[in-house]
Amino acid sequence: MTLQELAEDFLAANQHRLSSNTLRAYGYDLGLLEREFPDMRAEAVTVVHLRAFLQATAELAPSTLARRQATLRSCFAWAYKNDLLPADPTVKLEPVRLPERNPRPLTEAQVEAILAAIPTTQKRNRLLLSLLYETGIRVGEALGILISHVHLNDRDGGYIRVVGKGDCERIVPLIDAPRTVRLLREMLKTLSTVGPLFRGDSRKGGSAAEALDYTTLYYHFERTLESARQKKPAIFPPEPEPITIHRLRHTYATQKLRDGVPLPSVRKLLGHKNLQTTLRYAEIDLETIKQQLVEARKRRR
Repeated sequence: MTLQELAEDFLAANQHRLSSNTLRAYGYDLGLLEREFPDMRAEAVTVVHLRAFLQATAELAPSTLARRQATLRSCFAWAYKNDLLPADPTVKLEPVRLPERNPRPLTEAQVEAILAAIPTTQKRNRLLLSLLYETGIRVGEALGILISHVHLNDRDGGYIRVVGKGDCERIVPLIDAPRTVRLLREMLKTLSTVGPLFRGDSRKGGSAAEALDYTTLYYHFERTLESARQKKPAIFPPEPEPITIHRLRHTYATQKLRDGVPLPSVRKLLGHKNLQTTLRYAEIDLETIKQQLVEARKRRR
């Protein structure tokens, strides 16, 4: 079995279990492995080869290396379990240690500048970024929303059913997302009653019958961010961490905790499996801590 055949069989066998984003990332990493060892049979791969492959890209971010190693572990463990390989060479790989990273929320002014920079003709992009900001759902969850998952009403806005990590479903209320509800009402008038909510553009190589591709969204976000920076450079000072779409989720979580929403409720809204993950957002909110201390002092007086 060649490395290409191994990758194709692994991805095909897991296409319904893994998300489209994960499949895309796994396919990319396994393609790199194949190009690194173009003439090697999968059965001949040892931990030495895998270490050399990872070492060749050691200058990459630890998170990228960790994902690349996770790709190797998933693929070779699957092949060994299904008797396609005599052994799993990844069991001897040393795990990549990730440095602890705190959430990196944006300021309200930065988010509003980004949203304002979206051209009025790009209603899909405006709705998508507003949804991410006002609900805190993951990008992959948003791209997986179907028309049938959206339930609007005039009483409290309604809700959206999203499918998160591990195919876990949860309900995301829209009671605190007025901009999203308004844009949803406008958007739904232009779409059929079935299919994905966020669709590709057939005029630009996409498909109106399929969900928007993450790389396309990334392209639009980068252009919008650059436009926002040019219009309001003062609110985008240089910082070591890049501004990514995922930071809209960080912003949402931090704002909710700052507004006094209990930690267990924020955990449920974000779809975290354990409270410890949500606690990271609470630990960085020093302004809230200061305000609580001031209020406590006032009560004592």
